[in-house]
Amino acid sequence: MLDIHIDPLLAKDDPAKNETLLAILPLFGILFGLWTFYFMRKDMFPDKSVPYVVLAGFTFSVTSVSMNTLNKAVVSFTHQPFTVTCIQMMIAVPTLMCLHGREVLAADRTQMLKWCVVPIAYAAMLNTSLIGYQYLTLTLVTVFRNLAPLVTMLVEGIIMPPEHRPQVTLPILASMMIMVVGAVLFSWTESTFSWIGLGLVILNTLIAIFDRLLQRRLLVEECKDLPLSACMVVNNTLGMLPTLMLAGISKEFQGFQESGANWRDPGIIVLVIMSGFMGLFIGMAGLMCQKAMSATSFQVLQNMSKVLVVVIGVQVFHDKMDSHMRVLGMFLSLAGSMAYGYARTMETAPQGASTALISKRNKV
Repeated sequence: MLDIHIDPLLAKDDPAKNETLLAILPLFGILFGLWTFYFMRKDMFPDKSVPYVVLAGFTFSVTSVSMNTLNKAVVSFTHQPFTVTCIQMMIAVPTLMCLHGREVLAADRTQMLKWCVVPIAYAAMLNTSLIGYQYLTLTLVTVFRNLAPLVTMLVEGIIMPPEHRPQVTLPILASMMIMVVGAVLFSWTESTFSWIGLGLVILNTLIAIFDRLLQRRLLVEECKDLPLSACMVVNNTLGMLPTLMLAGISKEFQGFQESGANWRDPGIIVLVIMSGFMGLFIGMAGLMCQKAMSATSFQVLQNMSKVLVVVIGVQVFHDKMDSHMRVLGMFLSLAGSMAYGYARTMETAPQGASTALISKRNKV
């Protein structure tokens, strides 16, 4: 029988709310202060300088951990992922316009029109990501997302031309096998395991692959002169339309009665607002990191973030880590992910800068 387990709606006085606020709010304050200083004194952050690299690395680590934690929290307290996605998009648009308004308004209108096919995939990627948190714990989401390279490699091996297909080597196969074994061991006795949740993670990965390939094609061909700020504004503005449609179809608006008390709670409102800003900063930080540091350093940041997400899942949301099998499964999942990232980095490093795009394409 198909497992349709959905995590219960958390009450506004659940300890997870305050624990999430205590874990993320100080980091958000530090991040906000650092970026305020950055915009005031950009001359102190030249590209690839130590201050620039530190800012980029710290921002990516904080936003990566915070986005997973905040998304899990807001979905658990509201059970309205489409509404949350819309709010995140509504936060992103005015913020981007305040920071890059002139650049967006000066962008080529023809290229912006061509870019309008992207928001559908972009919205689908964001929404499937948030829906998954209704069916899976934070630690299970981390374990299943570690398997994303397996899906990516299979899909790109089929659709990409031979010269751009990901290489299949012994270290790559070994690392993937470790991740699969880890996922099986961790989820074998997991009472909250959901096949729907696993399916959503796989669907999210497939949509993310399509979204990335579509954006890459447009950025190098039809929309090559379109600034990234304009792309992000179009994505978030038009992405609200299909998201609102999904909210209506899934009858989320009728669910406001059930979770109305949570939506009026200041603490949960703060969590939703922080999730919007963290989502905006994570994309910016990812681009900064890939420009300013080596692929190996960026991979280390990604892996450190996964470890911290697991720690928060156990400490804040009380995800079970109550047996040697589960601990071993999580260890193998994280170790396999690290080994995969290292193997991909090593196979492209000797080829020089000309293969940097291929290296990025193989990361999820």
